[in-house]
Amino acid sequence: MKFRALTINILISLVSIFFCTILLIFVLEIRHYIKNKQYLNQTWHDPNTEFDPELGWSPIPNRSINYPGWGELSSNSLGFRSGEIDQNKNQIIILGDSVAWGFGVNDTETLPYQLDKIVSPLGYQVSNLAVSGYGIDQYYLFLKKHLDKFNKLKILVLVICTHNDLASTGSNFCYGKRKPLFIKKEGDLILTNSNIKKHCLRNLFSNSYFLGNYLPYGGTVGKFLSLVAGDKLLNENEAKEVSNLLFQKIYELVLSHNAKLLVVLSPAKTDFIEKSDSLKWFEYVFKNVKQDGLSFLDYIEILKNNQRELGNIYLDNGHFTKTGNLLLAKTIYKSLQEESTMF
Repeated sequence: MKFRALTINILISLVSIFFCTILLIFVLEIRHYIKNKQYLNQTWHDPNTEFDPELGWSPIPNRSINYPGWGELSSNSLGFRSGEIDQNKNQIIILGDSVAWGFGVNDTETLPYQLDKIVSPLGYQVSNLAVSGYGIDQYYLFLKKHLDKFNKLKILVLVICTHNDLASTGSNFCYGKRKPLFIKKEGDLILTNSNIKKHCLRNLFSNSYFLGNYLPYGGTVGKFLSLVAGDKLLNENEAKEVSNLLFQKIYELVLSHNAKLLVVLSPAKTDFIEKSDSLKWFEYVFKNVKQDGLSFLDYIEILKNNQRELGNIYLDNGHFTKTGNLLLAKTIYKSLQEESTMF
């Protein structure tokens, strides 16, 4: 009888501990949700982004804040981190991710702002269509959505972050959040998820107090959650095929507006120790493509001449300081001078 009573007491204790643990997890998750609700409404991925069912996330329009550690961060009525489009000026578009958008610096220290200062006296305006966290697929969709708003487009500068753009393009999630994914089918691109749900499992897991730490691949638990969430990954060759087709789509969009395309390969700081396979692939692609109206800038070759100054140029492994953005702006301007008669 004593053994039976002891067994029952142990079982009751274990059940109590289990339910108390579940209750504690529930309370912490609710507290985390309430604490982050306002943050998530204003910052879905990086500062000034909100959920977007087509793009995964997109910039918040008409905003001006002083972001801690960065400074002024603002956007125009379309969400671009630049002024309103002046249709009386010739237009240059900067397209890319956080490197081009200006991660870690204020509005007057970004690449597009620095380039705008250089070309403004020549009758040009630079618009910043870069969005933090985007892959090549999102570049294409965002450009397609906004390109017709530019009546006098002359140049599109596509800044490729060679560190992660290829990988993110081959996945339907990035930085924990659901994003678009294209696949190649019968020689063309097919968008597999045209209507992303804000509260899909991937996004819910990512915003969880406990589960967010396991994503995307935090061991067995992370892989299980990734499977449950419906994550999809293309293999390396598939990602490269999709990326190539996306580059062609972007080129065709630019060409349809009688503009020119300049592709800039932006390296990571670690690429100066040893070039990543991703950077090597991008270099191979663009060194071997010969199309009218398309030029290519391998920025790592320029930076090798300033290798001793990398500490002043880089903010971290991939993003640039004000000095780095100014150097890139001057390099782009010089390249445009050499490739065309526009300036």
